Amino acid sequence: MKAVHVDAENVSEAWLQAMRALFACPGRRAIHAVVRMADPAAELDVTWSALDGWLAQHELYSIETVANTIFPAHIAAASRDHAHLVERYRRMYPALRKRLPANRAGTYFGRLVAYPSADGAFDQLGAVIDRIRRERVGGNAKQARYEAALTHPAGLAADTAVATVYMPGGDNSAMGFPCLSHCSFQLDRDGQVHLLAHYRSQFMVQRGYGNYVGLGRLLAYVAERSSLRTGHLTVVAGLAQIEPPVLGLRELVADGS
Repeated sequence: MKAVHVDAENVSEAWLQAMRALFACPGRRAIHAVVRMADPAAELDVTWSALDGWLAQHELYSIETVANTIFPAHIAAASRDHAHLVERYRRMYPALRKRLPANRAGTYFGRLVAYPSADGAFDQLGAVIDRIRRERVGGNAKQARYEAALTHPAGLAADTAVATVYMPGGDNSAMGFPCLSHCSFQLDRDGQVHLLAHYRSQFMVQRGYGNYVGLGRLLAYVAERSSLRTGHLTVVAGLAQIEPPVLGLRELVADGS
């Protein structure tokens, strides 16, 4: 099975290039797909509109709906600060999980700000932001101390900034939530923060574009809260695939540029 490597300027180009590469793979799937976006906050309106129209035709979730499971941009924009965002999201989280069948096990953002632990909900994203801030104020910020782990995050909060999605012992579904395992943030010497996100498996048709948008917004939020600039986004999928339905997708991807 082939591997896929994409290096693109923005979200739209990254998704289009990844889709074209997967269409060329046997079975339209690849083990180890690495997709890097230099500017994960930028998109092409024509690609977004075309894909959203195709998704609506097939009664699938919109790009915005998928992106909101990773980062609820509208709620964040209307919140006073991070604590207010977390408080509001946790309050509405039960309703969000009931509203859409796909959210019944939770959302990615829910895992980031309300990770279930023996001591109650744990705000991993806040821990990441606080760790970056404290390191920078100390004048000796580590470049790669903001690493995600599969160990329970509450036990690591004092030593490292953790953004874990997968819950060992609790997430036992072979194909269901969560496909996103963890988010890892790195700093560089130029005042940028970058994000590496790892998926055990990624459906590129129904989720891929929305995932890229949501992760880009998450990265921009962490950068803004840490007084840094948004760097690049790299998404690694252990298995990436073009899943059904595919009718009309090859033409959309070919015309997307």
